[in-house]
Amino acid sequence: MSVELWSLVWGGLLLFILIVLSANANLSAMGMGWGIGNRDVAATTTGWGARARRAYLNHLENLLIYASFALPLVMTGGSSSLSVLGAQIFIIARVLYAIVYVAGITVAGIRTICWFAGVVGYAMVFIALLQGAM
Repeated sequence: MSVELWSLVWGGLLLFILIVLSANANLSAMGMGWGIGNRDVAATTTGWGARARRAYLNHLENLLIYASFALPLVMTGGSSSLSVLGAQIFIIARVLYAIVYVAGITVAGIRTICWFAGVVGYAMVFIALLQGAM
């Protein structure tokens, strides 16, 4: 399997981990009755739990964008050194982003830098896709 697809797989695993972290925080804050009920009341999680939820929502958005570039690239056989490097940058940046965000590290705008690195990664995959289409 290609690096681009492996990055998508690892991104899916990261999404699952972030969802589990968020769900665990919600259960801790709201109790098991809320967790097994209809959840008519929104969770009032704060701190790392709320950051985990925001991180997984952000990751979901970025993973969808990455997948929309990586899947057609692989399906058309357009993998290149540019797309491989872009995929590697994307997944490493997303893992770092998740760690930094959930941990609440705000030094020197590191979360935004990690997010931007992920965008650069999937932009490289997109450029490789365009190059293969020409």
